[in-house]
Amino acid sequence: MRAIFTSFILLFSLGFCMSAYAQQGSVSGKVADEAGFPLVGATVSLEGTNQLTQTQADGTFRFDRLVPGSYRLTVTYQGHVGYNVELTVGDGHQQLDDIVLSTRQISLGEVVVSTQRRTQTSIEVPITVSTLSGATLNRLNMRQMDEMSAFIPGMEVQLQSPNNPGYVIRGITSDDGDSRTQPRISIFQDGISISRSRASVVELFDIERVEVAKGPQGTLFGRGAQIGALHIIQNKAQDRLGAEVNGGYGAYNHRFVNGYLNTPIVAGKLANRFAFNYEGRDGFIRNLSGGRLNGKEVIALRNSTRLWGGTNTTADLILNYQYDNYPGTSFKSKRFAPAGGDTDPNTFADLEQGEDLYIKRHVGGATLLVDHRLGDAWRLSSLSGFRAFDSDESFDADGTPAQLLWLSELAKGTQYSQEFRFTYENNNRFSGFLGAGYFYENSSQEVPMRVNEQVLYPAYIAPILNSQLSGQVGQLGASLGLPDAQVQALTQQIQQLFHTEPVIANGRPQLVENLPDLQPLALGLINQLIPGGLPPGITWQQLLQSGMLPEGVLPEQLIGLVTLLDGSPINHAHNETYTTYGRNQAVELFADGTFDLTEQLKLTAGLRGTYEAQRGGYRADAASPPSVFGMIANNGSPNLLNPVSDGTIYASKNYYSYVGRLALNYVFGRNNIYGSVSRGRRPGVISIIPSETTYLKPEVVWSYEAGLKGLVADGKLGYELSTYYYDWSNFQTLSLQQIPGSIAPQLLADDGGKAHSFGIETGLRYFITPTVNVFGNYAYIDGKFNDTDENGNPQEYAGNRFRLTPDHSFAIGVDADVPLNGRSSVYLRPTYSYKSGVYFEDNNRDDLYQEGYGLANFTAGYRFAVNRIGYEIGAYGKNVFDTRYMIDAGNSGDTIGFPTYIGGSRSIVGAQVRITF
Repeated sequence: MRAIFTSFILLFSLGFCMSAYAQQGSVSGKVADEAGFPLVGATVSLEGTNQLTQTQADGTFRFDRLVPGSYRLTVTYQGHVGYNVELTVGDGHQQLDDIVLSTRQISLGEVVVSTQRRTQTSIEVPITVSTLSGATLNRLNMRQMDEMSAFIPGMEVQLQSPNNPGYVIRGITSDDGDSRTQPRISIFQDGISISRSRASVVELFDIERVEVAKGPQGTLFGRGAQIGALHIIQNKAQDRLGAEVNGGYGAYNHRFVNGYLNTPIVAGKLANRFAFNYEGRDGFIRNLSGGRLNGKEVIALRNSTRLWGGTNTTADLILNYQYDNYPGTSFKSKRFAPAGGDTDPNTFADLEQGEDLYIKRHVGGATLLVDHRLGDAWRLSSLSGFRAFDSDESFDADGTPAQLLWLSELAKGTQYSQEFRFTYENNNRFSGFLGAGYFYENSSQEVPMRVNEQVLYPAYIAPILNSQLSGQVGQLGASLGLPDAQVQALTQQIQQLFHTEPVIANGRPQLVENLPDLQPLALGLINQLIPGGLPPGITWQQLLQSGMLPEGVLPEQLIGLVTLLDGSPINHAHNETYTTYGRNQAVELFADGTFDLTEQLKLTAGLRGTYEAQRGGYRADAASPPSVFGMIANNGSPNLLNPVSDGTIYASKNYYSYVGRLALNYVFGRNNIYGSVSRGRRPGVISIIPSETTYLKPEVVWSYEAGLKGLVADGKLGYELSTYYYDWSNFQTLSLQQIPGSIAPQLLADDGGKAHSFGIETGLRYFITPTVNVFGNYAYIDGKFNDTDENGNPQEYAGNRFRLTPDHSFAIGVDADVPLNGRSSVYLRPTYSYKSGVYFEDNNRDDLYQEGYGLANFTAGYRFAVNRIGYEIGAYGKNVFDTRYMIDAGNSGDTIGFPTYIGGSRSIVGAQVRITF
């Protein structure tokens, strides 16, 4: 890592020295559309150099300090025909005539990205970056993050619900909702981290573009980007009047409407953009106990205000709010079918509580972005963010009509962040940035649990007690010297006493209303052991009070069980709750820069240092009234699953850490070959239970990557190819662990030791004509746990594949927009995505596995314009062949032996209309 730091210092030193050799030539101009409106944010570049900028509020641009000579100036703007011209630059200033871009259906050429915190094309960046423009999202009718991820090679997004997402990049999953853990994958919105799991899912509407940077990206995106970052850039206000409304209706009562209104307030100085999105759909799964499951209803609003403070300063204030009001998720059991049904997770279910199963989530935030140009080379950027979330999910964790395990999750949190960044762009030889940031987060996760112990007894408790007592009777018989036949007879009596009917019979729960009565059996045994026997009619309580029970004849634990198992009624309802707390603060210093060793060979280095203070908390109060089964099977605890704490238990730990990268790339023509080494890190985990506090070490990964990307065939064919190898230490996973104070294993963070992954990714897009193109991507991932840990000891998950990670995945599609005349066209955009089988847990259990499957989607329609107003009438289809698949398996019910399964989205076909002003 010392080499990265040394290289970084060298880059900045040489970069500042080179700025002394500024040249005298300059070029400026203005970009507008066919109606004469200035185009704000158009990308203007000088090919053969690193000179690249974006047009200002009035559509103007300027290049200074150019070496006299010949250049090709290129202008691109999404949805418009590109422009290029040969220029001869001398020692003075050259003012170009206005450049007018005409509209077109499909944009060719490179995509502009800001992954390296400055405006570049995706080809220039020496890392693997996958980008989807907002226009592409609209054209393919994608508004959900999981729909989008199918077209990002090496990425998966698992959406159980907006409250429980799983993000996977190159085999590594980030999905833990525990407030004490930190993400592996950063989710950003306009430069602000929104990575906390319960607050990270957002609707994709009125989007400028989405960038996915893969591999350790801590230098660029902070400590949470251990294996990658997803950055959502929203459309900002423009200095022009415009509006759009898009709506549709389809199967399962699917309805949606979204759009925006962009309004200039003070010409050239202040503008506002209001965007909205509503989408609803009935649930795919009918619930016999009431309502439908796996549905959707969401409303999202955004207001963005932009202020231009002259030609050098812009400020954007962005307000976001999203409210999710979903019906419950169908966590369906495969052990017990509903009445008249089957165990297929894609067919109807019978989950108790009916319409009281739901997901309600409020997420809101405010972002202030200020960008000020200090001179020709320097810019100062300030990024201020606030975010708050409040979610409430009610779900049936056992997947049956019995109230075996009904849970809620109440998650709340606030986040604040502030970053200052200086960016230096001497486009001849050096560009880079340095800065500092502060992040604060405070969150909690409260989990109330409701159990009907009359159902819990036959489902879970009776087998435990049967096993315990049978073993104790065997040991007792051996210690007392009882004949084998007598011990066997006692064991059979116990087994008969604890024999129960199936938990569910013919789709109905089977209740056991009374505890078994062990006292007659115990009295009979003692009567045989005491000379002369017991007095007739004596009760167990009388025996204990009389002192007639010989000391040491029965173990204390067995006496306690017999005392509690007296045939009394079983409690109908038991309630208990646990809460986790997490508070994180981090201060970060970072710098990153690219130095042109030659005109084509470039060296990039970056380093980020972090001080972070973590605090975790746990609280579980004693249930009142106590659980009789907690008292019996849980060493006298009043709780069943959650160990009782003495108030709230807190633990803290502070860390100093660093991440960094070193990359070398060679640019030839419109192509880039690159290689990099980088270090990523996931913060440690504070795992708190009343019996102990465990501090998991930070997870560290070293990444080695090489790639090639570019444009060939006169820009008609765009391609990208990359390969990588990752080496992990202290790999963090989740495992079921038996802990004191709980009758069932708990899913806790655990150190999985050493792991590795190797992968290949590729993507292609070919323009058959300017309005017809085909595209596709493919990813191969071999991600596994090593056979041994760092000390050579065998690992628990040795050789297992990473969860939620297909070996192979691909997506293909056609985007055809065929003009009929100057003002109308027809379009057809079919797509197909496939991924091979995945395990849902790192233990690679066969019953928690999804076979490979593919999904087909399409959009098609007719578009035309009348008096500068655009109209579009079309149809759309999602999963058009109604492929049956699962989103997830295992879940909370797996802790008590009731794994549940969630079916995937069903076929939806509908019609839509779009009007653009």
